[in-house]
Amino acid sequence: MDTILDDYQHRVEAQIAAHDGEAGFPRMDDYGFTRDDLDDYLFDVQAIMDSEGSQKTQYTVMGFFIVLPVLIFSAVPDDKMPGGSDWGLFVAIAFGLVLALLVKCLIKLVIRLRLRNRADKNIDRYISDIFKYRKDGTA
Repeated sequence: MDTILDDYQHRVEAQIAAHDGEAGFPRMDDYGFTRDDLDDYLFDVQAIMDSEGSQKTQYTVMGFFIVLPVLIFSAVPDDKMPGGSDWGLFVAIAFGLVLALLVKCLIKLVIRLRLRNRADKNIDRYISDIFKYRKDGTA
């Protein structure tokens, strides 16, 4: 299984592995943390980023919330349904789309808040500096 992982944690680790020890490459000691601190931080950040789930999981959740109002509306008599019997299905689908969009936005907001709470200025500055580093030794 030779899959190449291209996520945040692996990009940072690959950049460090490729240039560590070169003149001008940022050193963790100068930023006041250890390799274990960086590994823990990258693991936590990657876990938060991955908490939204795979694309398949996201589609499944969105589909559930789109269909949920249709199922609920099917239990309502046609004459009492919003939009009547002609437009009831379309109203239910519209509610489902709005509900799915709200859930998606809420998930994104929770992830953003969790990342903000986990942020570490020194480690974030170090990561920013290693991505700015060029092979000629300039930042």
